[in-house]
Amino acid sequence: MSMRFTGWLASGVACLLGTASLQGADVAVAPREALKQFKLEQGLRLELVAAEPEVVSPVAVAWDESGKMFVAENRGYPLGPGEGKPPAGVIAQLEDVDGDGYYEKRTVFADGLTFPNGLQRWLGGWIVTCAPDILYLKDTDGDGKADVRQVWLTGFNTNQTTQLRVSHPTLGPDGWIYLTSGLTGGTITSPKNPKLKPVTFKKNDSRFHPRTLQFEVLGGTGQFGMTFDAFGRRFTTSNRNPLQHVVLEPRHLKRNPHYAFSEMVQDVAPYGDAGKVHPLSTDGTTASFMPSLMATPHAGSFTSACGSHVFYGLALTPMHVGDVFVCEPAQNLVQRQILSAEGSTFRSQPADDKADFLATADSWFRPVYTTTGPEGALYICDMYRRVIDHPQYLPENIRKTADFESGKDKGRIYRVVGEKVSAKDMKAARKPDLGNLKSADYMKLLTTDNSWVREVARRRIIEDPSGMSRDQMQRLARQRNNVYGSAAAVSASFSVRPRDEVFMRSILASSSPEMRELGLAIAEGSFRESDFLVEIIDRSADDPEPRVRFQCALALGEGKDERMVPPLLRIALRDGADKWTRAAVLSSIGERSPDLFKGLVEEGNRGTPVNPILMQSMGQILAASQIPERMIYLLTLVDPNAEPDWPMAFLSGVAEGLRGKVKGPASSPVLNLVAMDTTYSAEAAAVVSGFFERALKTVQNTEAAEGQRLAAIGLLAQADYAQAGKILLGLIEPKQASALQVAAIRSLGAMNEAKVAEALVTRERWRAYSPPVREAVVGTVMSQTRYLPALLDAVEAGNVQAWSLTPQRRTQLMKSKDEAIRKRATPLFESAGAGDRMKVYEEYKTILSLKANAANGHEVFKRVCASCHKMGSDGANVGPDLTGVRNQTAEVLLLHILVPEYEIYPGYISYEVETKDGESLTGLLASETASSVTLRRALGQEDTILRANIASMTSTSLSLMPQELEKTMTKQELADVIGFLKGQ
Repeated sequence: MSMRFTGWLASGVACLLGTASLQGADVAVAPREALKQFKLEQGLRLELVAAEPEVVSPVAVAWDESGKMFVAENRGYPLGPGEGKPPAGVIAQLEDVDGDGYYEKRTVFADGLTFPNGLQRWLGGWIVTCAPDILYLKDTDGDGKADVRQVWLTGFNTNQTTQLRVSHPTLGPDGWIYLTSGLTGGTITSPKNPKLKPVTFKKNDSRFHPRTLQFEVLGGTGQFGMTFDAFGRRFTTSNRNPLQHVVLEPRHLKRNPHYAFSEMVQDVAPYGDAGKVHPLSTDGTTASFMPSLMATPHAGSFTSACGSHVFYGLALTPMHVGDVFVCEPAQNLVQRQILSAEGSTFRSQPADDKADFLATADSWFRPVYTTTGPEGALYICDMYRRVIDHPQYLPENIRKTADFESGKDKGRIYRVVGEKVSAKDMKAARKPDLGNLKSADYMKLLTTDNSWVREVARRRIIEDPSGMSRDQMQRLARQRNNVYGSAAAVSASFSVRPRDEVFMRSILASSSPEMRELGLAIAEGSFRESDFLVEIIDRSADDPEPRVRFQCALALGEGKDERMVPPLLRIALRDGADKWTRAAVLSSIGERSPDLFKGLVEEGNRGTPVNPILMQSMGQILAASQIPERMIYLLTLVDPNAEPDWPMAFLSGVAEGLRGKVKGPASSPVLNLVAMDTTYSAEAAAVVSGFFERALKTVQNTEAAEGQRLAAIGLLAQADYAQAGKILLGLIEPKQASALQVAAIRSLGAMNEAKVAEALVTRERWRAYSPPVREAVVGTVMSQTRYLPALLDAVEAGNVQAWSLTPQRRTQLMKSKDEAIRKRATPLFESAGAGDRMKVYEEYKTILSLKANAANGHEVFKRVCASCHKMGSDGANVGPDLTGVRNQTAEVLLLHILVPEYEIYPGYISYEVETKDGESLTGLLASETASSVTLRRALGQEDTILRANIASMTSTSLSLMPQELEKTMTKQELADVIGFLKGQ
């Protein structure tokens, strides 16, 4: 397979379970025995569908119209079959001959494939992703073997690992076949249709039309996971991002080249460390082996998310319908997430915050794909490998000993059904007869409760629409008993007859918001540049549902006359705070931006709330797209007495757009030039000057709303240092909310004044910065070469600790293109370490040869370490949780015990706070809000201090971890505690 299939762990976050040094599962568990080890959500049962030798290394599964199962087998993963051997990938056909639910008959449908990883049924054959190709395979003589093998598209990259490949061919709501990129691109051509021009792309997802083979690049970068919900919304999955909603497409953002916005994907599920899972197996994630990730182990959070699927089957329970299933092969589990609406997009949360849908202690269980079967059950493909990740992502010392071969002859497929589901009903449903029905029969099946049958019917109508009845399809779309069936009918109909105006009117009048949203999504593509478009969707701008209004804004972008402006204005005023709806409006307005601006200003001048971020983008768009004289005129439309937040934000955006267009000294902010030079327009100069004065007053007004102060700070980035520098620097103190401090730092950095860097890196300020504020300072100072000498001066003077700059920042300085910077930085950072403590470390290396007593080490841990660190159920959550460090080398653990300052991870810097009432507190900065900070001390005790009561707040140069810890234990006890930490 083109193994992007577990979308997991590229970039070093890999799964290592199975190596002898990790755990003791040296042998595989037999299929029936493995079945007994699973823990499954209550009310359900797990059934074995197929296992070796009938199936090997399954990574995708689908069924034909008669219920035969087809499986993509990625047998060659990870390195292929070996030099001189033929490709090992197979598409297998499995049959349940006796009807007992187990697929015991195997036929090799196609072999000699490299790394096949995806299947989509089409016209009696199969579209298969097998990079560099998209293949079409078909059996025309009924012997169960493909005698047609065509290359439809080719050119998908194969120059990275076999994990990183195109995958997941899926029939979308518009009749196109959608693909995940696997984080690779290519130059795509079509041997079957050579007239098509080559399309070169980097790593976006894509789609192609199965009849014309036209290829298009899309938004999103799915690794091994893509799924549509019943209404055509597309979701993808990657390593640490279990579920992402693709909200916008590149074509949307291209409509307004002056709009500086590039996001297209929303993380729907908690991601990164927040994406919690609950494994039953031993930790074997790659992060556990990497010293640089010791403070942020990935065990217990998604590190290999893949194979996502929105489930609409009825063979579980009603509460499972519409939920999302996500595989996590690195930690041997499948999670269920509940999907819900949130503004113009969605959010999802685990169905259970203490346990996952399906998990096992068997570390060979590698779920990589989920889907719905013919009877409405959930199917799970298990590659069943001892080591699942690609060697390239493993540390060298692990790679040499990892067993990549064990499991290559194995594989399982499971089925999950409800305990109350009748086995008799399941048996009948697994033998569908849907291959040769009439069009009228397929249309009736669109409203069945069986989602798999419904999808077959939709596909068959798209494949052959000759007998499709428009009237019947409209009746199906209007019926209210099954909204999923209505959506399928609309999808099928408009996939083959895209410009049906009468049908579209009826959809947009539906009582279902999901149907109205789907109709607008279809209208955007079907009625592009049509006079009919704006006419029919105008009223959708006032729809009560946020996602309908969002989709309306996107569709209006295809209108080309002035009628599009009023509905976009109504949406902008109502939904300007929603990032995605705001992007939809601003990408759609295009060349009519001045008209939208006039409407927004009229409303804002009369007191209607106008979103500041919307207006900032509006200013940038107008300034970038209009000649300066026209832009100056537009400035005069703003009422100087309007509520200040949106005009200030607008002016900040104008400054961004005018950069390089207004003549004057390079060091002078462009708005400052306008304010000081009345030759542009006395009225415009007065507007700008007036708002500068209001901004200076607003930032100093502690009673003003934070949003107003932030807008004012943003505008002052366009003032000069003499005018606003002192006031902005005054905001950078612990009494102020972090958001205000960070905004002030960024505005100061935009002033192109060397004094800024000098002021930001004084000893007093540096030691008082919280982590986000310090990061903002570093980012600002590192952003311009003119600021770097001040930073290096501060490091040389000891005002800024060398270790407080990340290794990446240090390398950046040591490799600077500026020779003077490079020469100063190299001696400063090459030896950055912990001084004499390194000598202690070298002396104590001899304890690594002592035989460790882990039981005694446990007692030492409780005595010496547990006041700050957790290890399993022992200890307090102050410093990094050590539960996941067992896979670190003993040398690394010894280094961090003896040299606490060798590397202090962000979030674990110690702070000292002096309060106005004379109290002195020390601890880690556990959290902070606009009004308070919280320090965490040993034993997990916390102190919360109001910012108003802070006299000073200073970070120390030391870790909170005690120095000379070796003096609290013998050398044998130190060896014992390391043995305990490693689980020896």
